[in-house]
Amino acid sequence: MRNYYSKSNVHSHTTFSDGRNSAEEMVRAALALGFHTLGFSEHGPADYDDSAMPTEREPEYRAEILRLREAYAGRINLLLGLEHDWLSPTDVSEYDYYIESVHYVPVGGEKWSVDWTREKLEAALAEHYGDDPYALCRDYFRTVCESVEGTGAAILGHIELVMKFNEKRDLFDDTDPRYLKYALECAELAAKSGRLIEINTGAIAKGYRTTPYPGAAMLKRIRECGGRIIITSDCHNSDFLDCAFAEVAALARACGFKTAWEYRGAAQAEYPL
Repeated sequence: MRNYYSKSNVHSHTTFSDGRNSAEEMVRAALALGFHTLGFSEHGPADYDDSAMPTEREPEYRAEILRLREAYAGRINLLLGLEHDWLSPTDVSEYDYYIESVHYVPVGGEKWSVDWTREKLEAALAEHYGDDPYALCRDYFRTVCESVEGTGAAILGHIELVMKFNEKRDLFDDTDPRYLKYALECAELAAKSGRLIEINTGAIAKGYRTTPYPGAAMLKRIRECGGRIIITSDCHNSDFLDCAFAEVAALARACGFKTAWEYRGAAQAEYPL
């Protein structure tokens, strides 16, 4: 009888961008956990993002993952991927797959991130939105919807990232109709795109949250619309490569999902929850 969660993770970051571990350290951690597949997905180059992989390191990154793929052949499947920020022009043609994510929202001629810190998010609310958090959420979800409609990615990354620093609901209330209008429209569009929708545990590993995103409301709408889910850890530290996978599988079941998807090597595969 299989475990009720995946032994595969395709959202992983290393010292090529903002991760703590080398790529080979991540491979060894995956082997210790009994993983069959590990996908690397460094932040693609973006000149406005200090966390992104520098353009000059991209060839080195590709070469290292391909070297490891050969060195560990027969022991684990390794995939060369990329996490692409929607506002970046980065070329994705050299990769096995990529994750389309929205970290930044264009406003006032600038790009500002919902993923920096709580303090910077509050400052952006005051400067650009007159402390109206629902206007911020509107712009965030509109940008996510643009990415869903425009991307060729296999996976949609953390489509409720705007909740990263708001688990206590003290910035805004994600049960408020003003929030749900945009969140659920986004969930429906993502589900109907046919792409894999990530349930992301990265903020749990970093201590910002105790639950993943998207949360239950969006997950239920995704399920109602026939969407497909993939559980990932958005790993920046090899100690958390399978962070909360069992708990997230239980949440997905509670939201009505009978199955989830994973990568087994380069192929997408459905498995029962």
